[in-house]
Order: sequence, then structure tokens, then C-alpha cells
Amino acid sequence: MVDHPAFNIATFALLLSMPWEFGQMWLYAGASEMSHLRGIQICMAATLGDAVIMLIAFGVVAAVARSQNWVLAPKTSQVGVFVLIGLAITTGVEIVATRSDGAFSWRYAPPMPVTPLLGIGLAPLLMWLVVPLLVLWFVRRQIGSASVTADWRANNG
Repeated sequence: MVDHPAFNIATFALLLSMPWEFGQMWLYAGASEMSHLRGIQICMAATLGDAVIMLIAFGVVAAVARSQNWVLAPKTSQVGVFVLIGLAITTGVEIVATRSDGAFSWRYAPPMPVTPLLGIGLAPLLMWLVVPLLVLWFVRRQIGSASVTADWRANNG
């Protein structure tokens, strides 16, 4: 199970999204007034959401590629689709969340840079350009080294 691509996508998405979410928290309105526990809860929920989005993107690319192992030698187009799906979902979430007043809504603090056309934060969009590429890199290294070890054991053990 630990060598399964989806498991590794989820694991590295959680590990890499969490520090990003905590690091950008100051860019959201009300963050400095909330309790530490509430801030942790919000960042953990966002981290879980990031992992789910990445799993959806991985699943779409795997379905199109007809292989979950596309991450071992991804084509540029596969990486592009993986990132674009995350960007598209995040853009939709940001638009809805910043224009509503529900339980899953938020506002930006003045330091948050926003896009001119849509008025959504650049930090969450930048996250979807940086973190997914790191996730793919770590997954390739993790699964690639695991398959080399498995091959070595099969041939020498």
C-alpha cells in the first residue's frame, strides 16, 4: 500500500500543503484575532482539502493515462493537467468562499495580493503552482526508489 501512487500523492500532499497553509494564514482576515486552536483547525481543514484536490487531479490524469503509474515518468501534458485541475478547483473554491458568508467562507487581509480580474488571492494560486510539482517530485523519488529496491530483492534475495 505504501508504494501505491495515490497513497504517496495523499501523503506528500498533506506533508507539503500543511506548512504552506500555516505560512499563508497571516494573509487572511481575522487570523491574528483567532485562537491558536482555531487557526490550527482551519489550516488542517485546508490541508485536507488540498490533499483531496490533489487526489482528484491525480485520478483524472490516471484515468486519461489509463495507468496510476503515470507519476513514474510523467509527460509534460500530464503534469500540466494535474496542476491545471488543482488551479481550476482552487479558483472556484476561492471565488465562492470569498463571496459568501457561510461556514466555509473567508476574507483576505490587506497584505494578500489578489488577481486583478477575479479578485482572488495569489497565495492560494501560487500554492497550486509550487506544491503539486513538489508532490510529484517526491512521489517519483519515493515510488522509484521502492521499485528499485523491490527489483533488487527479487533478483538477489
